[in-house]
Amino acid sequence: MKRPGDAVKLWGLLVLLSVLVYWPVFSSTRLPGGELSDTVHQGYPFLAFTEASLRQGELPLWNPLVFCGVPFYASFSAPVFYPLRGLPLLLLGPEAAVRFLFPVHLVLAGFFAWLLLGAMGTSREGRFAGAVAYCLGAWANTLFYAGHGSKVICWAFLPLLLYAVTKFVSTRSVKWIGLGALAVGMQGLSSHPQMMIYSGGMAVVFTLWRLGHPREWWWKITGFGAMMVLGVLVAAVQLYPGYLFSAHSTRGEGLDPATAASYSMPPEETLTMLLPSAFGLRHGFTDSAISGVPVYFGRLGLRLSSEFTGVLVFIMAMAGFIAGRDRRTKGTLLTLAILGTVVSWGGYTGVFSLLYRAIPLFQKIRAPHMAAFITATSVALAAGPGFDSLFLRGTSRRPLIALAAVAATFLVMLPLAGSLSAALQAPWWTRMGVPGGSGYEFMVRHRGAMLRADLFRALLSSSLLLLLLFASRKFRIKAWHAAVCVVLVTAFELVPFNRNFQVYLNQTTLEGMFRADPELAEMAGEGRVFPGGNELVPLGIRSVTGYHAAKPAVVDRMVTLLSGATPRVIRQFGVTAFNLPEGAFSWSEVHSALSEDDPALSPTPMPRAFIPARVTSGTGEQGFLALSAGSDVQALSVIDAPTGDIPTVCSGTVRITVDTPQEIILGTSSRSTAVVVLADTWYPRWRAEVNGVPTDVNVANGWMRAVTVPPGDSTVRFYYDGSDVVLGMRISILATAAALAVLFFSERLRKRR
Repeated sequence: MKRPGDAVKLWGLLVLLSVLVYWPVFSSTRLPGGELSDTVHQGYPFLAFTEASLRQGELPLWNPLVFCGVPFYASFSAPVFYPLRGLPLLLLGPEAAVRFLFPVHLVLAGFFAWLLLGAMGTSREGRFAGAVAYCLGAWANTLFYAGHGSKVICWAFLPLLLYAVTKFVSTRSVKWIGLGALAVGMQGLSSHPQMMIYSGGMAVVFTLWRLGHPREWWWKITGFGAMMVLGVLVAAVQLYPGYLFSAHSTRGEGLDPATAASYSMPPEETLTMLLPSAFGLRHGFTDSAISGVPVYFGRLGLRLSSEFTGVLVFIMAMAGFIAGRDRRTKGTLLTLAILGTVVSWGGYTGVFSLLYRAIPLFQKIRAPHMAAFITATSVALAAGPGFDSLFLRGTSRRPLIALAAVAATFLVMLPLAGSLSAALQAPWWTRMGVPGGSGYEFMVRHRGAMLRADLFRALLSSSLLLLLLFASRKFRIKAWHAAVCVVLVTAFELVPFNRNFQVYLNQTTLEGMFRADPELAEMAGEGRVFPGGNELVPLGIRSVTGYHAAKPAVVDRMVTLLSGATPRVIRQFGVTAFNLPEGAFSWSEVHSALSEDDPALSPTPMPRAFIPARVTSGTGEQGFLALSAGSDVQALSVIDAPTGDIPTVCSGTVRITVDTPQEIILGTSSRSTAVVVLADTWYPRWRAEVNGVPTDVNVANGWMRAVTVPPGDSTVRFYYDGSDVVLGMRISILATAAALAVLFFSERLRKRR
C-alpha cells in the first residue's frame, strides 16, 4: 500500500546512498577516471572539444583533430541534447559533466525502479528493497571505472520505460504512451544505440507477458509500437544523423560473425553475479596487475566492470522467481534473466549464431557480454517480489530450510577457497605456459584470498537473511523493519564493492591534465602531428591517429595503412611534426634519419592543400593501393571521378585562408583547369563551392577530398552539411511536444468527452 511519505523517504534514502557510493566525487576535487580509462582517453578530450564548440555557437558536427578528421556528433561522440549531460557541460564545464553523471543517475534509477515495482504489484516494503537492489547493482556503478556514462543513462531510464509499458497494458490509458516515449527518447539521446536496442527488447518481453485476452492484443501491440516509434522520434536529433553515419561506418554492412561475437561472456563467469572475485575481478588497468601479472584470469579478454548483484539480492530474486505471487511478473523477469544470460554468452553457444542469422540487428552490434545487464537488471527487480514472498506471505518453513542450506554451502566452501580458486585458475596458467602457476605462487594465493573474501561475504549475507527471516516468523517483526534490515545488508554488500571501481586522477582540471605545448603547436602549424592522439584535442592540435570508438570505414582503412607505414606513406597524411617518446620534433629535424632508407624522401612536409602535378582516374581502393606503394600524391593523385571530368596535368598554388572545424576556405591560382586536393578525411556530408557555385567533392587518394577549379584565381569553400541534424531537431521538437501533450492532456480530453 502506498503512503504519502514514501516518496520523500525514498528520495532521501537514494540521495544518501548516492553520496555513500560516490563520496570521493563530493569530498575530493580530483578528476574521476583511471589513467587507462575511456574517461581520460576519450571522454575528457571530446567533452573539452564539445564545450569549446558550443561556446563558439556551433554544434560539434566534425572533429578535425584526430584521424585527419572524423564525423563527431553523428558518431554519438557529443550527446549534448541529453539534458543531464548537455546542460552541466555548458553551465559547469566538462569536469562537472563527468563528476556528477553517475551519482545523479543512481538516484533516478532507484526512483524509476520504485515506480515500476509498484506497477507490478509489489508491496511498499518490497518496493524499497527492490529499488535499492536496482540502484546499487554493480553492473552500472562499476562502469564508473571505465567511464561508460551512456550505458548508465540507458540503465537509469529502463525502469521508467518498463513502468510506462506496464501501466499502459494494464490501464489502456494513452498517457503512458507519452511517458514511455520520453523514456525511450532519453535513452536515444544518451548516445548508446546498443543499450537502447537491448532495452527495447526487454520492453517487448514485458508487453508480450501482459497481452491478456486476444481481443486486447491489437490495442496493446499498437500502443506499444506507437510508444517506441514516438520515442525514437523524440531522439531523432541524435538518432537520424547517427543512422546516416552508420551506412559509412565499419558496421554499415554488418560485422562478420567472429567480430560480432567478440567480447562474449564465458558461461562460467556468470558465477560472478554471486561471487564477483571468482575469476579475479577486473582487468585492463594499471592497478589490476601485481608484478606484471593480471589479477583477472577469465576468458572475457577485457573486464572493466562487474555483474555482481549482491548475495542477499540474488537470494531474494530466486525467491521471487520461484514463489512470486504474480505469475506475469515472475514470468517476465525470469524470461529476461534467462535471455540476457544466454545472449551474453555470445559466441560460446550456438544461440548467438542463430540470432546473428535471424535478426539483422545482431550483425551491427558486438560485445554480447553487455547483455548481462539484462540479467542483472531482472535479478535486482525480482528482489522486490522476492522480499514479499519471504516476509509477507505464508509461514512455510521451506524458505528457512533453503536459506540454511545456502548458508551451510558457503560455510563448507569457505575453507576450500584456495583449492577451488586454484582449480579455476588452472586453465589460465596452462594457456600462459606456466602449468599450475609455478613460480607465481603469490598470485595463486592472492586470487584464492579474493575468492575466500567473496565466500565469507556470501556466508555472512545469507546468514543474516536467515536470521532476519527466522525473526520475522518467530517474533512477528514488522515487514517495514525487515525492509530496513534488507536495505542495510544490501548497502553493506554493494557500497564498498562499488567503491572498489572508483579511480581518480591527481589533476583537478582539464588544463592541468592536458597542458598546453606551444612548441608542438607551432611545429604542427596547419599540418598534423604523427602519431598524435586524443590528448592533443583539448590543445587544438591535429593528429593523424587517436582513439575513437566509432569511425567511418575510410578511417579504418587509413589506420590499417598507417599500422605498417613507411616515412613516405606517413608524409602523405600532412605530417609536419612528430610526437616521439624523446620529445617533439619537426619534419625537418627528423628528415635526415627518415631518409637513410629512402634518399628520395622529400625534405619538406606535404601541405594539407595542394594541386597535384598529374591526375589519374581511379577508385578509392586504387588510391589506397597507390598510397601503400609509396606514391607521392603531390606528383600523382588518384581521383574517384570519370576520366573526362578531370584534367590529367595540373599546376598552380593553393593557400588555406579560413580553417575551422566545419568550414575551410582555400584560395587557388592556376593557369588552366586543375584539381585541388585537401588532405582531410573525405565524408559524404562535406560539400564544396567554387567561386560560390556548388561542385562535387570527389575522393582523392582513397581518403582525401578533391574539387576541380577553373583557370585563374578561385575561391574554394568546403563546408560540413548539418541539414541532417536540423531535420532531426525539427522531428525531435514535434515528437517531444506530442509526447508531452499525450502525457499531460490526453486524460483531460477523454474526461471532457
